[in-house]
Amino acid sequence: MVLIEQYATNITLGGKGDPSMSFLASSLVPDLSYTEFPIQLDTGSSDVWAQPPFPLDLTNTTDIQANLTFGIGEVTGNIAFANMTFGPYEVPNQAFLNVTQATDFDAISSNGIFGILGLSFDIGSTVFIETLLNFGVNDTQGLTFLSNIFLQNQSAPNLFTVLLGRAYDQDGPEEGAFTIGEYVDGFEAVANEPKLFRTPAQTVNITDTPRWSVQMDSMTVNGKQFQFNKTVVAEADPGKQVVVLDTGFTFSQIPPAAVDFIYSSIDGAMFNQTSGLWQVPCECTTNLSFEFGNMSIPIHPLDITTVASNGNETICNNAYRAIDLPPGAVTGFDFIMGDSFLKNVYASFDYGDFTPDNRTAGVPFVQMLPTTNLTLAQQEFKTVRESQVMKNQNSLTVGSLSVGVPPNEGPFGILNKHSKRSRVVIYNTMPPMHHRVAGCMHRLTQAYGPVVVALLAGTIGLLAVMCIVGVVLAIQTLVRRRRGSHPEGYEPVQLKEEDIIFDESHYTTATVAYHDSS
Repeated sequence: MVLIEQYATNITLGGKGDPSMSFLASSLVPDLSYTEFPIQLDTGSSDVWAQPPFPLDLTNTTDIQANLTFGIGEVTGNIAFANMTFGPYEVPNQAFLNVTQATDFDAISSNGIFGILGLSFDIGSTVFIETLLNFGVNDTQGLTFLSNIFLQNQSAPNLFTVLLGRAYDQDGPEEGAFTIGEYVDGFEAVANEPKLFRTPAQTVNITDTPRWSVQMDSMTVNGKQFQFNKTVVAEADPGKQVVVLDTGFTFSQIPPAAVDFIYSSIDGAMFNQTSGLWQVPCECTTNLSFEFGNMSIPIHPLDITTVASNGNETICNNAYRAIDLPPGAVTGFDFIMGDSFLKNVYASFDYGDFTPDNRTAGVPFVQMLPTTNLTLAQQEFKTVRESQVMKNQNSLTVGSLSVGVPPNEGPFGILNKHSKRSRVVIYNTMPPMHHRVAGCMHRLTQAYGPVVVALLAGTIGLLAVMCIVGVVLAIQTLVRRRRGSHPEGYEPVQLKEEDIIFDESHYTTATVAYHDSS
């Protein structure tokens, strides 16, 4: 089992929630007067889908069945409509998929997260496409939640921003920020960073799937640049890669050779053929950075490996994984940068001049402000990782969820009722952890244990003998000095001629030996 992070915020669907009440993830009792529940933020998809453990108050429903397929998992349901509220925004009759069956989404449902809020483009929305096919090409009732908000607030910038928190101790939620139409206070400098335009630039064909995909310059490990294969995207600049920025992926998905390049640079790291993962000494790391628009983004050591369990011991695995998609499935991007990358930036996703009514004007772009100070991060890594491993070692909870509740708020409370800003919460599944993994020498000992033990035994034995001889000689020398050249209790013995060893090149006098007469 491994730590999975979900970034979620609370919405209401089917009516406004009662601020005096709090729907906790552990409570499955239906309460129709309060319809607020957490939903995962996903820049890698476009649709809203929900499956809360209580019935929703719908404004309309259809018999249009749709299926949404993700990198992991799929959901099925009918397209329906309900009033949807997020912070200060309310969209009447928002189209969404009212899910009746979800497969492989236990990781979020077990943490009390009951759906996904897609933050990508209309043309990538299955709900939008299905409404067009069923109600006509000019129908707009299937627009995404963000498009509806932008239509309501045409004077505000068509952008949203994401600041993902980092769960330093893996014990409960960690705050982040998600804004619509404005920047987080103190991070306004993101507007001055390079504009990374979406590649492919503009998608108008109904069969295409637009993503928040941008060009990446390079990847560097310990000052050495990795050589990627040629991009599969025809519109990309020479030597660059097209990557999707996806909050829905805990672990970034990159080429296998790039994974090996990163983790083979860490002392004691070994590739596990069975699991297909790199096992890394938990206290060891490397220097990793990615370059976008001639801007270097260093990666916090805590985001390079993740604490996990193989069932018998605490281990650390690679947080950058080998991309594994069906052949031919990837046509518009090379790989995916997930949370293990995005936690190191404050990201602004800007639609530019793009609007639901004018989909060919302007090119959407992303701006990223690096947030990791590598010097401080390296200091944090030692302290935090030691604490992480120790907490996991002492943990008696298997697969549990800890939710920290701020004072006077439920776990999914809004930061400011008069702001466009809403809290983002990380939900962590706590894996079973039993044994601490030692330092960087641990894996070397596992690999070369017998040789190391033999060498150490031989060295220790030799040192012991040398020590004993040295002590004996030192004592004899001390005694001779105290008693003189012919001490009492000793008598000179003349060597026999055959016992004398004489070498002209070394000696000029005969040799006299002493022996203990007592």
